[in-house]
Amino acid sequence: MVRSASKRVLLLMTALLLFSGCAKVQTDLPTTYGKRSGGAASSVNGTKALSEMFREAGYWVRSYSAVSPNLLRHDVIVWVPDSVIGPDDEFRQVILNWLDEDEGRTLVIVGRDFDAAVQYWDDVLPKVPAEKKLDAMRQRALAIERFDETRNTFAKNGDYYFYTLERDVPRRVAKNLKGPWAEGIDASKTNIVLRSKMKPATMKSLYANAGDSEESESPIELIEDVDVLLGTDEEAIVARLGSDYSANQIILINNGSFLLNLPLVNPEHRKLAGKLVNQCNQADYDLDQVAFLETDYRVPIRSADDSSDGTSGWEWLSRWPLNMVGLQMAWWLIVLCFALYPIFGRPKRLPAAETSDFKKHIDSVGDLLEATDDYGYAQLRLQQYQQVMKGDAVYRRSKSRRSEGK
Repeated sequence: MVRSASKRVLLLMTALLLFSGCAKVQTDLPTTYGKRSGGAASSVNGTKALSEMFREAGYWVRSYSAVSPNLLRHDVIVWVPDSVIGPDDEFRQVILNWLDEDEGRTLVIVGRDFDAAVQYWDDVLPKVPAEKKLDAMRQRALAIERFDETRNTFAKNGDYYFYTLERDVPRRVAKNLKGPWAEGIDASKTNIVLRSKMKPATMKSLYANAGDSEESESPIELIEDVDVLLGTDEEAIVARLGSDYSANQIILINNGSFLLNLPLVNPEHRKLAGKLVNQCNQADYDLDQVAFLETDYRVPIRSADDSSDGTSGWEWLSRWPLNMVGLQMAWWLIVLCFALYPIFGRPKRLPAAETSDFKKHIDSVGDLLEATDDYGYAQLRLQQYQQVMKGDAVYRRSKSRRSEGK
């Protein structure tokens, strides 16, 4: 079984995403969608918490912004596009070939039809003071407007080979959960928001579309069976495309309303995310690599590798040829630091400074006079000293008060 995300990540998400609006309205709310590293890791629409759950399960997690040979070496690909458009023909063919190359592989497609910024303001609005409520309502309205603009940019319906999407449906919250993933889940405590209706492809539609396409030899027999893992009211929320003849699979998820950073604060949502991690873990295969593919409406497909673990600043050590000599360089740098800076052996006692050396006194007085940056004052003090040494009279301020002389 997959362990829950670490306490540090959950506490961070809870404090940042839920309670940041209790004392003041956070107008600079980070809302970058589908990223797990860098400055976007703390976004309400980020995937940092989900990636940490994969990491806790023993996977090595990396992020990619394009399809590359290095991406296709991973066992599990989680695609979280910042677009309601599904996979195009070129990306679909690459995925089918990737599934056909080896066994135990999983592609997870997370739909875009959800924005956690709206949910954030819904949660914050009852908690802000009365004098801040109007500003919070304005921020909520702006978040809804931005999300609607994103949705209305594209067609209402779309056929993306693996599934079809109907977006001209009312907004609803799934409370009557069904399917294998619904076991052990308290549906009344979930908040799965649906804005569109996802229909997984059937075997008939897959073969029909394959016959119309130029790539008629696509290995569609790998995904000819459909299983609804989580649904509500005869509607699929999470579906699996697979086959009895292969251990490969495609997991279709309507949206990220239970997988993004803010929704994963909910314990029931973390249970569902744990079921996703378990679903990707093929028992008969040694899987240890997960790739998060972060793109927008277009998926770049490149022949060169393009990957990143984040923005730690040490990625250059993993590039050739530095990855071949990096450890040796680090070792010799450590030896050099120990040779130059630390003091080994018994510490030496430095000779004590002599206080009877009158030259040091003169040097100190000279430094003080130089610090005044007043040539006339320095000359006056020097003349007074010379008069004292000669025994001449030196003017001094009288200590007697004026009243005593009367």
